[in-house]
Amino acid sequence: MKPAYLIHGSDEAKIDQARARLRQRAESESGAGGLEIFEPAEGRGSPDADALAASITSLSLIPGRRYLLADRIEKWGKNQAATVREALLALPGETTVVLIARGKVPAGIAEAVKSAGGENLPYDAPEVARLPVFLIEGAASREFELTPEAARFLLGRIGESLPRLGVELDRLALWAGPGGSVDIEDLEEMVADTSETGSFALGDALIAGEAREVIAVAERLIAQGVTAGSTVYTTSTSIRRAHKALVRLEAGEEPSRLERELGVPPFVARRLINSLNGTTVESTRNAAIALADLEVWTRGGAEYPDDLALDLALLAATR
Repeated sequence: MKPAYLIHGSDEAKIDQARARLRQRAESESGAGGLEIFEPAEGRGSPDADALAASITSLSLIPGRRYLLADRIEKWGKNQAATVREALLALPGETTVVLIARGKVPAGIAEAVKSAGGENLPYDAPEVARLPVFLIEGAASREFELTPEAARFLLGRIGESLPRLGVELDRLALWAGPGGSVDIEDLEEMVADTSETGSFALGDALIAGEAREVIAVAERLIAQGVTAGSTVYTTSTSIRRAHKALVRLEAGEEPSRLERELGVPPFVARRLINSLNGTTVESTRNAAIALADLEVWTRGGAEYPDDLALDLALLAATR
């Protein structure tokens, strides 16, 4: 173990895992008192920098290595950071200090950790566009295969929360077993929709073409914490699939044959085809274009707030 570590970034799941591993190691080496934790009181503010600095430089009565952990240091001010930087430069032997910043690292802390002989460990969450790949890689690390279609489906149902996605991957790993595989048909049956209004409900409302219902569904999703970025894939996929089905049906293709060509489980295909009465090719095309604009906006193409971007796209989609 090095004298100091700075763990920082936006990947809450990995940060929590690193913290859990540190606790386990400290307790296995030095017992229950081997890890001293400094964190915000009642979850507010920042850990006590003065108390941490005093503990760093104090003598320890615990045999073996002593571990000190300060979580959420991103809220430290200039003076608090300076106090800890000074203490790190006088770090005694057989002591390891772990600093966790769940966001921006206070000025000078990274340099102080390096000067103390420590290491910086960045844990950044993947960008939204890379989340399907992140899930596929996470499945591979758990010794099972997750298909790309299943990864996207999982994001649509669970959302972008990395801790929640990690829990779901753990659950799927137990179900699939080493060397197993999980595809979209498996998830249709296994993955519970964790929100009161599922993200697929938005696509269903757009296909039905009722503008008032579309906005009502969107407002319920936003109130539940669903972001435009997390719902745009599942919604646009539903609309593109509906457009494809309408084009084929108007060309005279039999519904029974179309069910096998939509790339979804048969019961999902039948439900989609039955919902298309009264819907036109033009309306689904317009909706697909509006949702493509929304995807661009959610990736930095506009400065609209999330709820406004979603409302604007949906209004355009229901014209």
